[in-house]
Amino acid sequence: MSVGPLCLAGWILVLFSKSLYSLILVRILHGLALGVVYTVTPIYTAEIAESRIRGRLVGMYQVIGSLGTIYSFSLGPYLEYDTFVFACLPLPIIFTIIWMFVPETPYYLLMTERVDKARKVLMYFRDGDVEEELEDMQKAVMEEMPKKKSWEILFSDKKEKKAFVIVQIVTITKFLTGIASIKSYTLEMFSRSGSCLPPEVMSILLASLLTVISFIAAFLSDWVGRKPLLLLSCFGCFVAHFLSGGYYYIHEKTAIDASNYIYILYIGLAMYCIFIEIGLGPLLQILQSEMFGTTTRGIAAGITEGLASLISLVTIKFYAPVNERYGAHVNFFFYSLVGLIGGVLLSFLMYETARKTIGQMETTPRNR
Repeated sequence: MSVGPLCLAGWILVLFSKSLYSLILVRILHGLALGVVYTVTPIYTAEIAESRIRGRLVGMYQVIGSLGTIYSFSLGPYLEYDTFVFACLPLPIIFTIIWMFVPETPYYLLMTERVDKARKVLMYFRDGDVEEELEDMQKAVMEEMPKKKSWEILFSDKKEKKAFVIVQIVTITKFLTGIASIKSYTLEMFSRSGSCLPPEVMSILLASLLTVISFIAAFLSDWVGRKPLLLLSCFGCFVAHFLSGGYYYIHEKTAIDASNYIYILYIGLAMYCIFIEIGLGPLLQILQSEMFGTTTRGIAAGITEGLASLISLVTIKFYAPVNERYGAHVNFFFYSLVGLIGGVLLSFLMYETARKTIGQMETTPRNR
């Protein structure tokens, strides 16, 4: 419920003041809202979803996020400053009104010993009898509630520690392959590439491709499995960024006419959109919502999103200076190397979680 008012307050502040300090405060307000969204949304979705469709539902979160990117990319370059703000204002208002009618998750209600209310919520989200599922949820909660504090469980329990390491590797790989900097510098990236289309149009096309692929990936994760998609995503990003880096090297560091090879950049960026959205993009949220137990899920998600924000900040801040001093190819070759290393690590550590109850994954694969 806090997300809507935080976003609304930020946009209203922009309308009344555009000083440096006001805009910094807006970024803080919207950053807080995003922190809640990225941390809580996957947990909420996983705790209300049936295991057979959990991947699809959590994956839809990535689709809606990509639609938001298209909305911004389509309006931002063509509207006046205040007009763009007015275009964004209705969204948090609509969200807040809708969210007033959305119930709490059954897991949280069971943790706070409100069994009857948890039963009603399950009946709201399910068709048919819910007693068996409610009993399984109660057992899972009862097994974990008497344990130590969530911090202690997360870093002392062998299964939780392994899950935590895997999720952090996925986080580092996802954001160090440049997803934040590429989205933030899309216009600049196409401006310096020699593209035949306006950078604004290329940005919209890139965001649209991300949306289509993330929609397909939402269904693939439950069908194919998490591990195969993650490995394909990592190694695919490695190849895609290597191609983009190769184009920028020709364009910036040689006397060769790079316009004859612009298709290499298009192929590289298209491949990156495909591979990031079939694995690393949507699956991070899915994994952080399902690999941890009831008591550790929240704290693990908070740490994960904190790390993601830090890496995003670093990649965004370093993108432009590296471009100017060394060339864009250095950024892309670095992103490529990260994808390769992440894929190798996950091929040894990752275990399958599809179609398994959250917080109750098989013990044997975890302790391998």
